[in-house]
Amino acid sequence: MTSLCRVTTLATIFLVLGVGIVVVADQPDSKKQRAKAPVASKVFRDAVRKLDVVSRQSGYRVQCDVQGGLSKKADHKVWMYQVYEQHQGQVRGDLMYMPEMMIYRNPQKGAILIGEYWMPLFNDPAAERVQRIIAFPAQVLLDALSSKAKVEWIEPPEKIDINDPDYVEPMDAPLEPDEGGGTAVVEKKQPSYRRIRVEAGEKVAVHYFNQIQNSGLLGGSL
Repeated sequence: MTSLCRVTTLATIFLVLGVGIVVVADQPDSKKQRAKAPVASKVFRDAVRKLDVVSRQSGYRVQCDVQGGLSKKADHKVWMYQVYEQHQGQVRGDLMYMPEMMIYRNPQKGAILIGEYWMPLFNDPAAERVQRIIAFPAQVLLDALSSKAKVEWIEPPEKIDINDPDYVEPMDAPLEPDEGGGTAVVEKKQPSYRRIRVEAGEKVAVHYFNQIQNSGLLGGSL
């Protein structure tokens, strides 16, 4: 089960529970970038603190995609879906409002509008599931920051347009170095230092995994 969250304000954050966290950092100065690579752990710490400040001052919007099913890849990317849900919310501090379901919630509890009455989230199966599977992004990052997290720079995946006239099928692409017995010169690209991958400590990963497990989604039930 994978939960992907996009946060719109300071940074874009994709949360992959039990696997890692990807944070888009501020663009560093190009001259400084060439002189010395920014320290990933420091940039991550600064981004988390800034997001926490923004959360409490003006808030941010979040979109979460919950994907579950069969996976045969190392990064647990789902290729045959049994569960696919999309949710949007507005977060300010410890309060999240989810307009499509008329839910107000904090990390411990919340309420949903059913008809003309506000009911506890645990009175409604769909609302209870949301409470268990959608964590507050700022809190997830703070938890990761406090754990023994592995932080490293990564490059975003390149988007491929198969309708582009210059697109070449992988089997028809030029050979990589050491393929076919030949040699080639490969130009090393300058890292962009825009995206960080964070692998949270075991306790943090287990905590959020248990939240999803208790939601009932791992069994494919909705």
